[in-house]
Amino acid sequence: MRSGLLRPEFHMPGKPPGLGFTLIELLVVVAIIAILAGMLLPSLAKAKGKAKAIRCASNEKQIAMCYFLYAGDQTDFLPVAGTEVPVGSGWVAPSRWFLEITPYIATVSTDFTNLVAKEKVVVCPSAKIGTNVIPASVPGYQGYGGYGHNYAYMGYTAADRKKLSAVGKPVDTCMNGDGLDPATGRSWWQYGYLYPPSVPIGPYVRHGKGGNYSWADGHVTMTPWKVMAAGVNNRIDWYYLLSP
Repeated sequence: MRSGLLRPEFHMPGKPPGLGFTLIELLVVVAIIAILAGMLLPSLAKAKGKAKAIRCASNEKQIAMCYFLYAGDQTDFLPVAGTEVPVGSGWVAPSRWFLEITPYIATVSTDFTNLVAKEKVVVCPSAKIGTNVIPASVPGYQGYGGYGHNYAYMGYTAADRKKLSAVGKPVDTCMNGDGLDPATGRSWWQYGYLYPPSVPIGPYVRHGKGGNYSWADGHVTMTPWKVMAAGVNNRIDWYYLLSP
């Protein structure tokens, strides 16, 4: 009786039939894979960081557009940084600018305690948000996304509004940008503002050496903190000032 076809066997070149990989050979292969992974991971991390910075710049561009839309609907007045709760108390929630541009980016909100920054353009992809930064006991803690308003010169509370037309050097005046990341000794509320260099809290280095900023003429740049802090004409707050 004729038997069926025999299945051919695969043999490693130079190896006796029937023998597989030795333990040494497997360890060598694993070591090579580990070395290659170690070489690739830094490049992948760098590419991921760059992608986040690009997405952040896109967010800031949209925020700038929202500022202009708001000014167009509010007789040229810009949003302000914070909500004083209650008025006269001195306690300010630094998310009013987000509250005031919600009609242009999300469901309209009239109360800063209902704001949710997550998955909106007001969140920097590299920033920590929610209870990773702010205790849940803080009213409106979900409304902070890592960006800040130029509070010192462009309006701190509703009583301190500035008009877009008042900006005498729009190319050199930032409106909004990457805020400070959490750090030892830093209070949670410092996270929500864009501090000028004259206030010794910086530096702003979320994406490496600097951050993304939207400017009063509508453009967005990734600018090193070294440049922002140096200022111009011996004025360290130059890039935050409304006029020369």
